[in-house]
Amino acid sequence: MCEVHKRIDLLRAAGTLPLKPQDEQIRCSFLDRLEDDHWSGPDLHDFEVGLALEIDIFMHGVQREFPTFLPDSP
Repeated sequence: MCEVHKRIDLLRAAGTLPLKPQDEQIRCSFLDRLEDDHWSGPDLHDFEVGLALEIDIFMHGVQREFPTFLPDSP
């Protein structure tokens, strides 16, 4: 569960950046998916093998665009 909360915190922090409209839409979509879930065991497994990777790839792109943002990203 802490990995879910870590990604939520990263996505919220990215909301303070002047993201491109498409990136902001993706960021909001990820937040919606994370915040609306009740997180059962299978859901957490799916998160670990799918959604977390998608978010990490997205956040890597954000960090490339804003190099001083997220020095401790996952």
